[in-house]
Amino acid sequence: MENPSSTEEYFDLSFSEEPASYYYLLLTIDQEWVHAAWYHSTKNLITGFARYPYQNSLKTLIEQHPYLRSEFKEVIVGVQKENYLVYPKYVLDGANPNIFQLTNAFDEDHESLMSSELVSLQASIAFTAPSELITEIYDAFKHVKVISHVQPRIEQEFSAWRKTSAGRPMFSVHIWNDQLDIRAYKDGKIYLANTYFQSGKEDIAYYILYASELLEIDPEEAQLILSGKVEIGDPAWLLLAQYWKRMEIAQPLESIKISDHLTDFSHPCFDHLTHALLCVS
Repeated sequence: MENPSSTEEYFDLSFSEEPASYYYLLLTIDQEWVHAAWYHSTKNLITGFARYPYQNSLKTLIEQHPYLRSEFKEVIVGVQKENYLVYPKYVLDGANPNIFQLTNAFDEDHESLMSSELVSLQASIAFTAPSELITEIYDAFKHVKVISHVQPRIEQEFSAWRKTSAGRPMFSVHIWNDQLDIRAYKDGKIYLANTYFQSGKEDIAYYILYASELLEIDPEEAQLILSGKVEIGDPAWLLLAQYWKRMEIAQPLESIKISDHLTDFSHPCFDHLTHALLCVS
């Protein structure tokens, strides 16, 4: 079983003496964990994955783990919050707090409202993040970009789906400890990008099936891509397999390599971190 307080690190140290300016650091921060990937740009190689317990202090975490303390070529930080909105470009103002009034909550005293443009489709993402965390991020890293945690996933999923789907609808689902991201694609468009609370495999199956029913997508025909807290053959996987015939784990970014020295890590937990390379400057 998963140890909720354990640190995991997987490194290829062959290039550890090379300048940090060759590297991109890719981070995803949620309420419990910081997931990290190190990408060597001249070797086109992922040289490390890691997962660290997050105790609400990025500064403390960086002080404790030296591989996070360098002047990287760029740091991409995806902040995981359920409070985000994917909207058509030029239709809404992502900097306007009023866009969150109907369906989202925004605490102006403790949160920052941020936005970023998607490249793969004519849309942007508005999202909230704790103001204290945003300050810590910009204090910690010199060359840094802060994005919504869903941005790299949508960039990769939409582009890959249009190339390979042959018209078949697709669901992409990321399972967090107590939340569930669901994104749905059909008819050349993204139809759903939302996060739901979940307490186990029954909730996971229910929300995915509920979304497929609302969107009139047949589970036996659509593709289901999973990532996060899931493994092939675990209880959630087996339950979903009763309804979905085309299931797979999210793949790394196609254009990059992962070092052969990185072994025995959870592919659903880490491979998708590579998608953040689509968001570098």
